[in-house]
Amino acid sequence: MKKWSIPVIVAILALLMPVYSATANAQDEAGLSISKSADPVSAAVGGTITYTYTISNSDNFTIENVSLVDDKLGTIDLGGQTNLGAGENIIATATHTVVEADLPGPIENTATVSGTDPDGNSVTANVTASVVLTYTASLQLTKTADPSPAAPHQTITYTYTITNNSNVTTDNLSLQDDKLGAISLTDTTLAPGESLTATATYTVTTADLPGPIVNTATVSGNDSTGQSISVTSDQVSVSLYINKWLLFKAEILKLMGVRGKGIEKAPGLQKPFNPKSQAAEHAGKKDKDQDQEEEQLRIRERVENQGTEEQLQIRSEVQNQTGSGQATQGDDEAKPEKWQLKKNWGTDNQTGEQEATDNGHKPDKDKPNNKSKAGK
Repeated sequence: MKKWSIPVIVAILALLMPVYSATANAQDEAGLSISKSADPVSAAVGGTITYTYTISNSDNFTIENVSLVDDKLGTIDLGGQTNLGAGENIIATATHTVVEADLPGPIENTATVSGTDPDGNSVTANVTASVVLTYTASLQLTKTADPSPAAPHQTITYTYTITNNSNVTTDNLSLQDDKLGAISLTDTTLAPGESLTATATYTVTTADLPGPIVNTATVSGNDSTGQSISVTSDQVSVSLYINKWLLFKAEILKLMGVRGKGIEKAPGLQKPFNPKSQAAEHAGKKDKDQDQEEEQLRIRERVENQGTEEQLQIRSEVQNQTGSGQATQGDDEAKPEKWQLKKNWGTDNQTGEQEATDNGHKPDKDKPNNKSKAGK
């Protein structure tokens, strides 16, 4: 055998012998794996998500110094277990409570498991999970009025109560009344479940009659994601009535249909009306007294006229009894009173006629002359 053949054979044998290398280590690293699940897969603010991590070693050697870190939750407790033998598993859990900062979602986080192989090389694996988030921003607005019903010149106090009945914060709140305009608020941010109260007033006028006064209010704001949100209250209706104690004299005249610019300018009418005033009663009494006086005057005139007529009748009868030129002197002397009446008849008759004429009566000249009857 030639001398040079021995070294060649030794070199060939060395190449054929098996050895451990970095390629094997790479294969060992591929044996470390991790899975991650989330429950529930959809959550709302305030809800709790439970993450379950399963670490496995599918290699044929032990992995040491095992640790697990979640990029959202931090280091995950493995229950004190740091070595993972060939074919073994480690199961760990962690929880997360959804907060408004997680909105609008989804929540996505990655877990990374690390360790070292027997050669001291680092081996790692990672996994990502996703959870969808749901939320509903909601406001509630109630509105009340006091008093109800109300009268002109009374003041109605409206009370507004705003409640955040959702699970997210609402800010930039504003309140608008369709009759009163913008309503001032003591705060513009409401956390979930919080409430705030505001008030506003309105003074009723006669222009509001006959009523009712009906109005609504609307509150607006933004949820934690910047989306707009608003809600409108139910209508509030206040019926109206008239209270004369509260009205001005000018207002009463207007309500009665009296027109004229002077009503609004007259100082005496810009005063409260007094329902207990006796002016109306006095005015009525004055009218009644006047009516009584007029009736008494009419009665007196009738009495006077009747008396005048009776006097005329008596004189006419006397004249008829005495006759005209047929009574004797003896008769006249025997009955001087009749003579005296006859003597004065002409004058009295003229006087009676004049009095009757003055009182609106004419002597009845068309009566038959009783003198002729006396002659018979």
